[in-house]
Amino acid sequence: MACLLNLETVAKAGTFNFDTVVNNGDFVPNTDRLFNSYNPPSVNNQGTVVFRARSQGGGGQRATGIFTRNMNSDIIAPIIPIMTRGQEVPSPNNTMATFTEFPSFPRIDRNSNRVVSRGQSSPVWQLEDGTMLGTSGVYTNLGGLSTAVNQLGAIAGFDLFSVPGTTPGTKFDQFPGSPTITMGDTLVFKGNWTDDLGNPQTGVYFRNLLDNGGLSPVQFIADSNTLIPGTATEFGSTAPPSATKDKAVFVGVDNEADPTLGGIYLSSLLDDPTELIPLVNIGGLGNLVPGGLKSIGEGLSFDGKSVAFWGDWGDETFTQIVACPEEGNQERLQFCLEESDNPDNPNGIGNGMFEFEVSVNQGIFVTDVDTLETRLIAETGDDFSTFVFWNFSGRVPGSENEEDGELARWRSSAFLGISGSQVAFKGTTGPDVDTGEDGIYIQLGRNLPLTTVVETWMDGSILDPDAAGLPITSLAMEREGLRNGWLSIAASMGNEEESWAGIYVTRTTPEPSVKVALLAISLWGLGAIVSRKKNH
Repeated sequence: MACLLNLETVAKAGTFNFDTVVNNGDFVPNTDRLFNSYNPPSVNNQGTVVFRARSQGGGGQRATGIFTRNMNSDIIAPIIPIMTRGQEVPSPNNTMATFTEFPSFPRIDRNSNRVVSRGQSSPVWQLEDGTMLGTSGVYTNLGGLSTAVNQLGAIAGFDLFSVPGTTPGTKFDQFPGSPTITMGDTLVFKGNWTDDLGNPQTGVYFRNLLDNGGLSPVQFIADSNTLIPGTATEFGSTAPPSATKDKAVFVGVDNEADPTLGGIYLSSLLDDPTELIPLVNIGGLGNLVPGGLKSIGEGLSFDGKSVAFWGDWGDETFTQIVACPEEGNQERLQFCLEESDNPDNPNGIGNGMFEFEVSVNQGIFVTDVDTLETRLIAETGDDFSTFVFWNFSGRVPGSENEEDGELARWRSSAFLGISGSQVAFKGTTGPDVDTGEDGIYIQLGRNLPLTTVVETWMDGSILDPDAAGLPITSLAMEREGLRNGWLSIAASMGNEEESWAGIYVTRTTPEPSVKVALLAISLWGLGAIVSRKKNH
């Protein structure tokens, strides 16, 4: 395996011309409410952007849903609703159940307008004895809105939704993270389930949505009972996958909290999907970083040729303090505050604050899946203090809307995207996270210096003329936010008197000039970094 150091000093911002996909001045389709909050978007090769967004509150519930907009049109294309709160869930549904929420950011097929998203709903199925089942599933715009997989796999007639590789008729409990779709018809996802002994299990799966008249079952890639390649140890954790063309990649390790075995694995969906090819291992890349990788981030960006990922190394850490969010699901916000004061929570320090140990040594890497050559694109130090960002998410005890099978907790993630020779990522400038700004940065081609796209506290007009005079306060991107020269981000702007937010897209090819201004990205944020102290 070749390991190449490819670090460059960050250049000044390049000229990126942004177009507004949606902002706070747009009405949610078919309502009289304005949009006002957004998750990071995804984009396909043709410039169609998919995003999750919500309206202002007002009377009653917020309008929320999954939407698309074609940003590569000669005319001003409309915002198209794909699935929205209150819409009837597609078959199977014998209760007229409707959607209540969409827990994760949506994704879009690289080469088509096929969109996929998780959806929560009231129970979709009533048994003859009156039992109500099925509040979570994955849905796609295939021939109209359709169900890709759901929780009904234990019911006779719905075995196509059953968990493969275990006792027939086992149902999925939940579909954590964000599922993806490839080849226009193949869903790839992470699923949680419970075995016959009551033990929680997890795995990575796929399902072709068109084969056999749309009745093909879920197929197996790997799960908690699969041996980590080259070892006698089973996967203790598998992460939500990414997929392009006929291949999928995912992170699988022995212990999510403190991995010693595992790494990134490649599965060929059209050959033997269970034959896993190791791409990067925990402890690997010792020729590139001292002592090799200590851990690998779950969020992989994959373009079919290369996979981009976050990794850390060494034992040096700093203490990062994060605060409960001020906006969002009120039950979850209250639970966050309670956990901060919970003496049994090892990270809670009271008053809505938590502290975590974060690796000092972090990097953004790219591995070629054919040659296994790995390049280090950026690392923490003088230019960057961290690539890790925090949010509080998951299931609230007693909530009727179970967005996730796991109890709500703080999760850390890195955000990046790859397309051909271009790599974009989110980072905080260095060397000190207390004084650094968050930003989106891009390498426009192999061996080129990193270019600043946009940073917090730049003027909002860089992204949106409607935000002129307002500083950018947060930025966000996701793993399918950079494709074929399209970069899509979310951003928020504001001061003490007013605020603004939206989703924005720019072209990264032809390469912008690196001499003038910038690009913007924002995070529909769920936590604020408060302070930092270094530990050795």
